Parts: sequence; C-alpha cells; structure tokens
Amino acid sequence: MRRTLPLICFALWGCSGAASRVEKVPDELGRPRVAAPRVADRHAYGDVTKLRPGQWASYREKDRALTLAAVALAGDSLWIEVIEEGEPRQVSARLVGPDGVVKKAYFGEVSKDGGRSTVEPQPLEQNGTTAPARLNETGRETAEETIVIGGRELKAQRVSLRFEDLEGRLSQEVTLWHKDVPPIYAGSDAGGLVRRKTAKSTVELTAFGADARPLLEVPR
Repeated sequence: MRRTLPLICFALWGCSGAASRVEKVPDELGRPRVAAPRVADRHAYGDVTKLRPGQWASYREKDRALTLAAVALAGDSLWIEVIEEGEPRQVSARLVGPDGVVKKAYFGEVSKDGGRSTVEPQPLEQNGTTAPARLNETGRETAEETIVIGGRELKAQRVSLRFEDLEGRLSQEVTLWHKDVPPIYAGSDAGGLVRRKTAKSTVELTAFGADARPLLEVPR
C-alpha cells in the first residue's frame, strides 16, 4: 500500500506548524489582536491533488482536535484551512500547490458567538522537521474492521505493519482506511485515514464530509 507521507508525521501533530504558540498583542487602540504564528512552507498532510473543494475531515489525538478542510481552488493550487478546534477556533488558511509547497497563508480566530479576529498574513518558515528514522518493514497483515464514525458504519480496511529500525528495535503501526473518507489528512490506495495507532499515539477520525465553506476571508 502506498502512503503519501512519512510515518513520523502522523504520530506528531506538531509537524503541521498549526500548534505554534499564539500570543495576544495590543493594537493601536489597545484592544487585543492575534499575533499569527509561523507555519511551515511545506504542507504536512495529504496530497492536495487528490482533493476536491468542500471535502473536510476532523481528527482527535488525546485532548487535541483538528479539522482540515479544502475550501477553494486557485488555479492549480488549493486553499486548505487547518483548524485547531477550541474556543475560539484557530484557523490557518494555506494556499498549497500541487507539489505540496505552501505559497502563502493567513491566520484568524472564530468564536462560537460569531466573533472574528482580524485576518493576519501568516509568516512562512522553512520546514525544519527532521527526517524519520529508516524502518524496515518486517510484516504486514490486512483485514476488514467495522467502525462507527458520526453514526455512520464504515467497513474499513485494517492494515497492521511491523517494523525494525537500524538498531534492531521493533515497532508496530495499525491503520484503518476507507474510500469514502477524504484523503485530506492522509491517503492510501484504500482511501482516507480512519485511525492510526502506534505505541506512542492514536489519531482517530471523528467526522467528515463534503460541504466545507471558508471560515476566513482572505485576499485572493
């Protein structure tokens, strides 16, 4: 099975750049405004060429909830909103090229009562993510597993992989995939990611759809 991203990125939410610390600074009138955090200049998630505008998916790892939404085409590029769920929601709108390069980005906050912060240009920085350790696949098992997401029953493909690193350490990764799930967080020949479980973390799909609309108004 072909996977679109290095193994390490799925276990580390921080590779997206969206989890950077957000600071509040006063504007000219003394009111708080959002200081946009930096974002990596490479898209850390799925292949944008496999997506259509409107597709979205939400995931949870421990106490962190994240939504990814494809909201608009711009030539051969796609606007992707990376949304940190909370109060307020922190939204990073990124224009991603077919090669995964983030061309520009904007940041803002949206509260439950409809309040919105000023949309700020988001500075880009070179992706400093270290390369994942080289792993040798030593075993693979596939099966079917039924899982319920948002009241919908999915018969997902289950893939269990065993690895050995260069120092002989063994590890295991179990993933679930389904063809109806958008490959916006991660994709394979079997569809979008439903669950990824390793010894250190579990990332699970909580909802998905095809009706996403932009949360931020950004310059086109």
